[in-house]
Amino acid sequence: MSRLELTTFGVPHIKIDGRSIAALSARKAQALLIYLAVTNQQHSRQVLAGLLWGEMPEDKARRNLRVTLSRIRTPLEAHLHIRRRSLRLNEAAPFWVDVAEFESCLAPANPSLAQLERAAALYRGHFLQDFELRDAPLFEDWIRPLQERYRQMAMETMYRLATHFTTQKQYATAIDYANRLLQLEPWLEEAHRQLMLLLALSGKRSAALNQYESCRNLLQEELGIEPAAATVALYQQILNEEIQPAAQPIAVTQPALASPAPNQVPAGINHFVGRATDTETLAKLLGAEDGPPLLALVGMGGVGKSSLAVQLVKTMQSAFPDGILWANTASSEPMSILESWATAYDYDFSRIGDLESMAAAFRGVLADKHTLIVLDDVTSASRIRPLLPNGAHCRVLLTTRNQDLARALNAQVWLLRELTSENGRLLLSNVLGQNRVAAEPEAAAEICTLLQNLPLALEITAQRLKSRPRRRLADMAEQLRDETSRLSQLQISDQAVRASFAVSWEALDAERKRIFALIGLFNGRSFTAEAMAHIANMAKYPLEDRLFDLVNLSLLREEAERRYQQHPLLADFAREKLGEDVREDEYGRFAHYYLQFAQQNQTDYDALRPEWDNLMAAMEAAHTHQLHQTVIDFADALNDAWFARGRYSQACQGYEWVNKSVLKLNNKNRHNQNLLDWARAYIEQSNFDEARARLENCLKIFQDEDDLIHLANAQFLLSRVAMNQSNYEEATKLVNHALKIRGQLNDQIGTADLIKVQARILYGQRLYQDAYQLGHEALSIYEKYNHQLGRLQTLNLLVNCQVELKRSGKTDLEKALQNGQNALALAESLQNSGEKVVALYGLSRIHLIIGEMKLAEEEAKQSLEASRQIGDRRTEAMVTMHLSEIFYYQEEYHEALQVAYSINPLLKILEAKGNEAVNWWNIGHFHQKLQELDHARKAWSNSYKLANEIQNTGLLERLRPYLQP
Repeated sequence: MSRLELTTFGVPHIKIDGRSIAALSARKAQALLIYLAVTNQQHSRQVLAGLLWGEMPEDKARRNLRVTLSRIRTPLEAHLHIRRRSLRLNEAAPFWVDVAEFESCLAPANPSLAQLERAAALYRGHFLQDFELRDAPLFEDWIRPLQERYRQMAMETMYRLATHFTTQKQYATAIDYANRLLQLEPWLEEAHRQLMLLLALSGKRSAALNQYESCRNLLQEELGIEPAAATVALYQQILNEEIQPAAQPIAVTQPALASPAPNQVPAGINHFVGRATDTETLAKLLGAEDGPPLLALVGMGGVGKSSLAVQLVKTMQSAFPDGILWANTASSEPMSILESWATAYDYDFSRIGDLESMAAAFRGVLADKHTLIVLDDVTSASRIRPLLPNGAHCRVLLTTRNQDLARALNAQVWLLRELTSENGRLLLSNVLGQNRVAAEPEAAAEICTLLQNLPLALEITAQRLKSRPRRRLADMAEQLRDETSRLSQLQISDQAVRASFAVSWEALDAERKRIFALIGLFNGRSFTAEAMAHIANMAKYPLEDRLFDLVNLSLLREEAERRYQQHPLLADFAREKLGEDVREDEYGRFAHYYLQFAQQNQTDYDALRPEWDNLMAAMEAAHTHQLHQTVIDFADALNDAWFARGRYSQACQGYEWVNKSVLKLNNKNRHNQNLLDWARAYIEQSNFDEARARLENCLKIFQDEDDLIHLANAQFLLSRVAMNQSNYEEATKLVNHALKIRGQLNDQIGTADLIKVQARILYGQRLYQDAYQLGHEALSIYEKYNHQLGRLQTLNLLVNCQVELKRSGKTDLEKALQNGQNALALAESLQNSGEKVVALYGLSRIHLIIGEMKLAEEEAKQSLEASRQIGDRRTEAMVTMHLSEIFYYQEEYHEALQVAYSINPLLKILEAKGNEAVNWWNIGHFHQKLQELDHARKAWSNSYKLANEIQNTGLLERLRPYLQP
């Protein structure tokens, strides 16, 4: 198989088996292949189009990518995996890229001489030198940090090689590498001194003096400064012939008496919790022979980077016998840091007048030492480069909020997130005491949730509570719920979350400040780049680039499936920065984007799933800013999805906003429909009293307006309420009235809906055969008109009829099982959560009767979990009772009792006295099986009392034998 070769140092070349490829003469084609080879990852076509044609419209960029791929497909067919949506290099086909070998050579902490020489040979020029592309700012942004990173690596390589050959007295070779080092960094005075010394040691005194003049002229012309004192001193030594050929290199004189190893670790953190895995892994990385020489703790302000660094290095003092050095790089100047470090080793650097000379001198001090350097709060790569050692046994740990900065220093990045919920609570307990937290566990949990377990915020909150021993945790939680004033609560003494965030804010330019502030509109919810681009009124690719910048600065984080999320406290801070004068327009864009999204994805529930909270927030924004038609349009787009996915609470909230909007617009017809939708949502929540009150009001309105369509719908919904409240006479009367109107309107589906309600009334009256027959009649109409939701609901009803008929021996379950499986398949096809709950319940009932207990239990648990998720409390109650029966038939009586008792409070709330009576009947039998006869008799007594209230004669007859003396 052919071998693909890419040279990227200097002028790029791409060859196959040593031959150039004509199809790759275009710069964009070369750039595409280089990007795929260097990253060696799969990339979406969308990303590649934006990378190479970022300043073009997206459709044109994608078209250019397709044209480019068509040109290179044939010669590179064996080397590319081209898919419909993505692209990558074929790893099975042989290919070589110089940067990969370059990085491999320099990966060890202490590369061999052969590896260093190979790396130097590979570095023939800067990465993609003079390689420019039009319309591709993102590609340029990708190149720049890599160019700097590889240049720094090459400089380090040349320095090591020059130093090695100097110690071996191979001065000619050392001079070559020193010259290459100066080509990479002409203003590096340390390299000039090294070359002067090498020339002098080689007997080239005149060349050494000329090198000094070159250095002095360059510094004067380019920087306007004179050479450092160390450079002038070396020049005088050479001029006075104090350095003779073959003499040993000048080194810093080491003191005669060794002082104790410095230990500059700050005082410990009083309430440090968690981070055990982080600490253990980081300690292994820093202590390993082949570990990374530079390790970066990266995270948002207040996440505990410095605290973890203190805790970590305290455990590592034995691993670094020559000491631990610590510096706060944000508040101290590099020369002051170096001078203090030198003093810690009993060196006096006060006479060294420039940073480069001092840095070189201190590298000499650390050359053979095992020292750990901690650089806290790093905000600039250039400020700390002089502080980095060259010694093979030294390690550097830095803390920063900036991922790009860490990578520019070739550091291994360790991302630090917030505490776990358990450790957040533990932090509160450590400050407040276990008893105080244990007394209000729910409030403690809410505090942790509201603060998203950010250590600084938790510490401040706990300290404020500690200074106020009479204040309840619940009161503090209530204060923290107010997002507008939450940050003001999070400050004490010299600590403040807002101040911590402000440091990151001030480092942003104007455009990134604007984007960061706009993200606050999401209030800590996850979002996509497309949504943010619309709100910010920017093209997607430049916007996404800004989002990446904020991620790298720890002001945002990437989530699954190309989504982003801001910490809620950062969101509070962002909204503070979003001026009131721009909020109206931006909230309008926010609402408009999600309205379009809802309209385009009305039945695509997978697309809606991650956006529900944003959709409701956008609808609320439209309501708050009086965009009345937008509010109504939201309800029209989401109505079916609210019911299909069981999002009844959101529906009720949405209808409340719609009600205010339609009244403002004086839209009578839409107002009437909204009242019915609102009542229907309450019915699905089993909130029948609220639904009844609203529907009875609707009946008066619709009768006065002679609105037959809405009147029939109101009677239909009210019949469902009456039926669920066991008022079958009222339900029947309402259905009959509604049927007459449906007949007048020739509404076949509406008629089928009412027949289905009649069947449910009969089912509630235990007339299962009649209910089954009416159900079939409704099913025929639904199938005739291809009404899938009605068909699904009726199949579920038929299954339960068949189960009850089986109990009396009037049918077999083969047809019931088929109906149940069809119902479940249809519910999944329609993505209807509510009916899926009922379908699983029906199948579980069938499997219980035929003896497949474990399958019945599994289906019941699935149904129960789903019913809780959608808030269907009535079905939750029925399924829970059914689950207790499954445990009973499996002779797991303790489990049956636990489940049965757990549902009694909900049955009381629902006022479902019939089900509550049956549940107490069951509990009595569960106790009886455990020989707990007193408890059993008490349960049956409760059952009898309830059955007597509702005159359930059948249950009363069954109970009497158990209650006889």
